[in-house]
Amino acid sequence: MSLWTFGARLGVALGLFFTFLAPLRAGAQTLTVGVIFPLSGPNAVYGQTFSLGANLAVKNINDGHDLPNPIKLLYEDSQALPQPAIIAMNKLANVERTPFVLSAFSGVTKAVAPIATRRKIVVINGAAVSPELAGLSPYLFNVIPLVNDEIAALMPYATSKLNVKHLILTYVNDPFGQGALGALTQQCARLGCQTAAISVSPGATNFQAEVAKIRAGHPDAVYIASYGQQQNVILKQLRDGGVTARIFSYSGINLPDTMKLPAAQGLIFTTQYVSFDSPDPITKKFLESFRATNGNGAPSFYSVNYYNAMLLFAQAAKWLSDKKEPITGENLLHAMHTIKTFQAVGGTISFQPDGTVRQAMQILRVVDGRPQVIATVQ
Repeated sequence: MSLWTFGARLGVALGLFFTFLAPLRAGAQTLTVGVIFPLSGPNAVYGQTFSLGANLAVKNINDGHDLPNPIKLLYEDSQALPQPAIIAMNKLANVERTPFVLSAFSGVTKAVAPIATRRKIVVINGAAVSPELAGLSPYLFNVIPLVNDEIAALMPYATSKLNVKHLILTYVNDPFGQGALGALTQQCARLGCQTAAISVSPGATNFQAEVAKIRAGHPDAVYIASYGQQQNVILKQLRDGGVTARIFSYSGINLPDTMKLPAAQGLIFTTQYVSFDSPDPITKKFLESFRATNGNGAPSFYSVNYYNAMLLFAQAAKWLSDKKEPITGENLLHAMHTIKTFQAVGGTISFQPDGTVRQAMQILRVVDGRPQVIATVQ
């Protein structure tokens, strides 16, 4: 086991341990929410970031006594893979009978969506960005813009401001990567830039052959559509292999370890825009509690998304409790469609009929290990 993987596992374990040290209210029946995150393997660092937001929200909701019963998170390890996720979802559905589940990663969310539909369980995705997730299940809601929205924000800027005429995409061959390929191909066709694409397998770690092809192609830019350790290796091998073109990517590359890499200098990527300057009490509470436990660094938008996912659950559950209705998946779905607009960090959240959310996007450039906003796209 690598030191990096061990550290990621330890961070998740400690985060969960200290979260559940807080006692539940005596004699209260808990409201259970399932969580299917990668808690081990090469993508465990994402699970740590996702869990931070969900845990913080549960603590604040329980401390505020906004619901008649406290919330308890039931964690299952997806390893960011579909098959373990299916096992986890079936356990949450059949054994735990939880009506609400947090999910992440495109392949994972795609795999659990049919179970959610069949068992009437609301699933909130705050990290997966494959365009295939739009309209995948009436019970699936995405609190993160999908990668087609990110690429639609980036490419007009890339072609008009950075004069990109020829771009090569290197993408992981899974639902997310295939979605990025389709979105990028569509945008470049519309904007008149030339594209080529090179796929890599999800478990690949050596990209010298791909780097040689990219170098020989002399592109103006390379777009990386991967995640976790693999994206870091691709980034490093591109620069070590003599590729000097601009490098673009999406929100999943915004991890502290990636930002610190020398190869990340000048990297340009997109994320959703969150207004931390919003004066509303929810945003203020989130920032105060985040900084109290994590210092003064900027919160990851992933942490924001899963904090907001739990706020959605709390608001829907309270709506049902006020009406003396049971908190089931079917009733939660009805509540969400009735409430429509939810109070959240940075403002409000509302969903399109296909379960997607539309938000402003921002384009960032990495300078000396720190992302700096260079454009905001409404």
